[in-house]
Amino acid sequence: MQTKMTLHGAGVYYFSVYGAKDQPIFQSVFEFEYGRQLLSAIPDTRLMAYVLEEKRLQFVMRCSRDWTGVMDDIQTAFDNMHERCWHKRRQILSDQGVVLMVDEQTHLTDLILQLHDWPRRSGLVASADLWPWSSDHQYRMDHPPAWIDTESMLNLLSHSRRNRAQHYIDVMHKPITSQLDLEHGNHPLYQALARDHWVDQHMKKEALTQSAYREEDILRLFSDACELVARQFDITIDELKDKLHRRRYHHLMPLVVWLLRERGITLEAIAPLLDEEEDRLQLWLRNVVADHTDNVRHKLHNLWAPDNSGLGSGNALMARHTDSPAPTTTQTPSADEAQTPGGDSAESDAVKAETPETTDPQASGQVVNLHS
Repeated sequence: MQTKMTLHGAGVYYFSVYGAKDQPIFQSVFEFEYGRQLLSAIPDTRLMAYVLEEKRLQFVMRCSRDWTGVMDDIQTAFDNMHERCWHKRRQILSDQGVVLMVDEQTHLTDLILQLHDWPRRSGLVASADLWPWSSDHQYRMDHPPAWIDTESMLNLLSHSRRNRAQHYIDVMHKPITSQLDLEHGNHPLYQALARDHWVDQHMKKEALTQSAYREEDILRLFSDACELVARQFDITIDELKDKLHRRRYHHLMPLVVWLLRERGITLEAIAPLLDEEEDRLQLWLRNVVADHTDNVRHKLHNLWAPDNSGLGSGNALMARHTDSPAPTTTQTPSADEAQTPGGDSAESDAVKAETPETTDPQASGQVVNLHS
């Protein structure tokens, strides 16, 4: 499994969440309607589409704040719903799930069509409109309720403002041919259904809006990232930054860049710190997955929680919202690499020390932790 970086900030997101410990989310028919009401009432969001199943929620939301806070609110709301219904307190939603940021102009239409077609494609019903707990019904209405945003997708689907609901119905009567990867997305580096250019623009926009990231904050995060990588590979920070030792430098410094990108720091801001071109840093990021095992990246990812003074709640959330453990893999370094101080031999030790005991049985794709 490839570990992709998650995107943060305001935007349109696709969520897929199962019940905790593979237990049902809904234990009675009337709870489905309660669940729909909860999703449509989360602060600072607009529900755009949903499909509810006994053990799974799939939904699309426009969020005016970061998805981590949105998921915290959703999980709390479902826990409270269960307590009100059954007078028992327990965790309803799994700590893990899939979160994909969506490039609205190019992928929203196909995403919602595919989501609405899911009950038919998975064999639950013969036709999408027969599944009772799906926003497909609202999209077929000439005047949908105010709690759901159907206009954003229908405006993209139909060039005319007239008979848009009928146009949607006509499209749903045809085979839904586009099949997006709703586990990993389609971007090579990020959990997203998006174009490269769109992701770059989003990251630059987020960098501008994150006023908490002052120059001194970026320098401190860079220092923290270097210290973390150096400590994990049992070398000094000076050795990590030594460009004369080219093999070690080009093997380990990309991990520092990867960690900084996890905090939303742009390559434009990182490049001067390393005196490297942005294109080279982009190449480094693309090679991180191939050069470092899942276990090494997962261990660094979980430890990446430096002191968060002056940086708001983002750093605390990163410690809570990290990738799930990947299956154990091993890499056998070449003879040349095995003799390199601080190189793959150190990584091999880290891999052996970081063998996860369990993996989440309910999600085979890319997952992130959703709850503290």
